[in-house]
Parts: sequence; C-alpha cells; structure tokens
Amino acid sequence: MKPVRDLLKHSSVYMIGQILTRMTSVLLLPFYTHALTTADYGVVGILDLTCAILSTFIAGGMISAVTRHHFDGDDEQHHDGVWWTGLTMVFVVASVLAVPMILGRQTLADLTLGTEITQGAWFYLLAIGTMWFTVLGMILDNYLRVLKMSGVFVMISLGRLVVNIGLNVWLIAGMKMGVEGLLVGNLIATVLHTSILMCVFVKTRGGYRINTDIGWQMYRFATPLVFTALGSMLMHEADRYFLRIWESMSEVGVYSFAHKIGFAVNTLCLLPFISIWHVAIYDIERLPSARHIFEDVFGWFTSGLGILLLGASLCVHPVLPMLTPEAYGDAMDLISVVLLGFYVFGLSFMFEVPSLLTKRTRLMLPAAIGGVVVTFGANVALIPVLGTWGAAWAGVITYATYSFTILFMCRRAMKLNYPWLRFAGTTSAFIATYVILRYACFPHIGPVAQIAASVLVCAMWSAVLFGKQGLEFAVTWLKHKRQGGSLPAERQPEPVPEPVTEELVEV
Repeated sequence: MKPVRDLLKHSSVYMIGQILTRMTSVLLLPFYTHALTTADYGVVGILDLTCAILSTFIAGGMISAVTRHHFDGDDEQHHDGVWWTGLTMVFVVASVLAVPMILGRQTLADLTLGTEITQGAWFYLLAIGTMWFTVLGMILDNYLRVLKMSGVFVMISLGRLVVNIGLNVWLIAGMKMGVEGLLVGNLIATVLHTSILMCVFVKTRGGYRINTDIGWQMYRFATPLVFTALGSMLMHEADRYFLRIWESMSEVGVYSFAHKIGFAVNTLCLLPFISIWHVAIYDIERLPSARHIFEDVFGWFTSGLGILLLGASLCVHPVLPMLTPEAYGDAMDLISVVLLGFYVFGLSFMFEVPSLLTKRTRLMLPAAIGGVVVTFGANVALIPVLGTWGAAWAGVITYATYSFTILFMCRRAMKLNYPWLRFAGTTSAFIATYVILRYACFPHIGPVAQIAASVLVCAMWSAVLFGKQGLEFAVTWLKHKRQGGSLPAERQPEPVPEPVTEELVEV
C-alpha cells in the first residue's frame, strides 16, 4: 500500500538524520554541561521558551494550512499560489511581532530573566533575530516534507548541525562567550540554514504568486491551530516561568536540562514519523480501508514509541553520570517523568487526524484551552510543594488532559475504533518494567549491566508486540508470492512502522 510504504520510507530517511544529529549532541554533552553552569541553562531555557512561543504563534497553524491546501489541487499554479501566499503571510506576521519586541527587549528581559542578568536585552536581541529566521525556515522545511524530498531535507539539516556545533564550540570554548556564544552560533547557523532552504524553494517553485482567496482559506484553517499550537507550547514550556518564581535559576537550569534530554529523545523517536504522517494521512484518506489503517497505525505507534521511550528512560541512569557534572545529577530521575509526559502527548497526533481531514480544526481549541488551564493550575499547586518534580508531574497531567480532550472532540468528525485494550495493557507493562528495573534491579548492578538489562527488556517487548504480526505478514507475503499474486488490497498486513521523529539541532 503506497501511502504506508511512503510513511516507512521517508520516516526511515528522517530517522537516519536524527540518529546522526542526536549522537553528535550526546557526544558533545560533556562539553556543554561543563562549559555552561546550571544557571546558564536556566537563562537559555527562559529565552528558548519565549521565542518558541512566538515561533509557534507565527507559523504553527500555517504549516498545517499550507500542507492541507497543497493537496486541494494538483496543478502547479495552485501549488505556487499556496506556498508563496503562506510564506508571505508568515514573513509579514513575523516582522510585525519582531519589531516591538526588539524595541522593548530590556523590559522583556527584566520580566523574564530578572534584573540581575545584565546582558538580558542583548540576549533577547540575538534570540529574536534567530526566531525571525526560524519561522521562515519552518515553512520551507515543511515544503520539502510535503514534496517528500527527505534526502534533501536531511542533507541540509545535517549541514546546519555541523555549522551550529562548530560555531558553538568555538564561541563558547575558544572565545569564552558562554550564553552569548551559544546565541550567536545559533543565529548564524539559522540564517545560513534558512537561506539555503529559500534557494531550494525558489529553484523548485514557480514565479512569485499571491492568491488572496487561498490566503483567506488558509487563515481560517490556521487560526484555530495557532491557538492550539500556542496552548501546546505553553503546556510544554510554561513550567519554566513558574519555576523561576518559586525556585532558583539553577533549579530552572537542572529542570531545563532534564526537559532538553527528554525532548531530544522524544524528537528522535517521534518527529521523523510525524513529519511524513501529516502528509501521508491525506493519501491514506483516499483508500477504501482508510479507517482500518488509522486504527492499526495507532496500535503500532503507541507500542513502538513506548518501547523506545522505555529504553531511553532506563539508559539515562548508567549513561548520564558519565557525561555530565554532578550538578546535573538530579535531572536523571526527572527525565523518566518528562518522557512519560511526552508519550501521553504523542497520542494527540493520532487523535487529531479526523479534524485535519475534515478541516474542522476548531475542534482542537477546547483541548488547547483546557491544557493551558490545567498546566497553570497544576504547576501552581505542585511546584511550591514538590519543586522540579512538581513541574514534571504537572506536565504529565497537562498532556493527558490535552490529548484525551482532542480525542473526545474529534470523534464528532470521525469515530475511529482504536485498540484500547492493547494500549492500556502495553502502557501499564512499560511503566511496571521501568519501576522494577529502576528500583529493584539497578541499585544492585553496575552501569554495563544496567545498559544490557535495558536493551534486553526493550528487545523482549519488541518481540512480544511485533514479532507475531511480522511473522504473519511474512507468511502471507510468501504464500501470495508462490501463487503469483500480491497481497489483498483492502486489508493487507503492513510492515510495522517505526515510530520515530525529527527536530533540528542547536545544543
């Protein structure tokens, strides 16, 4: 089945790029954690949060809008109008928001970083410049995904990685610039990355064309998604602001480090899959067995993602102490809770499919609103009592509220019968496996044995959850091959997609 084959093929290409990216980040982790203090990480975390919120507000909804409207027509003039219009809209909105922020950067720095950070205004100037180029790059990245140019995407992304890492090492270690060096390196790498993407876009796209009718349609489609994406970003990151109120900047740094590791792992496991999934759903929609495919992918997705995140949660305990100073040691157990939250949040990418297919994106607004309300309430209630642990568990509660509210609302557009019994059983088994190994086994064995045990249990769960299905597929395929036929088109077994995912590197 071609859409599912495309899903596997392009996810695999994205996965290769992400594996190389994350391996590089892990190898450089000792450098960054020794070069930057926990307080430095706190400053970077607040800057990242503020600019991420702005990036999401500007381009979050438009990415889905241009993807959806690209598939509304097959002629190149239509595609030219969609992409040039979307890019122009993002350019205008980014510029309008960036100018007042630059003018008021000192006030912004005092409010978010505190008056004790004397370079706050300069930090924000660098961060806002990076944000402006980033949002343009988000649309251009998406253009490559929609055209399934995964090889080009990965090459450009890896080139950006090499430049970014080289600049950061030179500026932080060689020039002794600390946080400033990190921000300058990110700005230069982002400018180069976006410029190259723009060259590819101009070369492969037709002449500049603005279609106001399509623009208004994309605006109506994107507006609910903007608030949904903004709510999602606040759910991911707003806990940093609350920690800044009740805890020290060093505690913010430790939590930001744990969240960064968790996000990096989640990115490796999720985004390559999601990058092509948001394109493949429109191809799958055209098939007679579309509902069955969506239901099957949910089962594969939750099982595969759960195994990967379980392995990551276990492996941080023997690996992280070898890579980071003792000051970051408290982040180890926090990472497992952060990953549990990301696992629950990942369900939303499955649950939102009906609203995207039917263009009823407003159905996701209640989830965004509810998620923001819960994240504020949970952080206010838990952080004063539990500190950084309160922020981590507030994230799990928030993500559960968000994902299952999306499920409830989107069932109005299309009801899919997900394999809930399998989901509940595998999720419970993953949590039980982590608790038993972490608290009953790991205290009594060394780091090498801990890594071996982690790999062994993940291999065991892979065999249990996917082995039978893979064997059935192979037997069916061989049977039809001997008969000179092919697999039935309506409900044929498909290879299990490897749920992985994507993100461009910084540090």
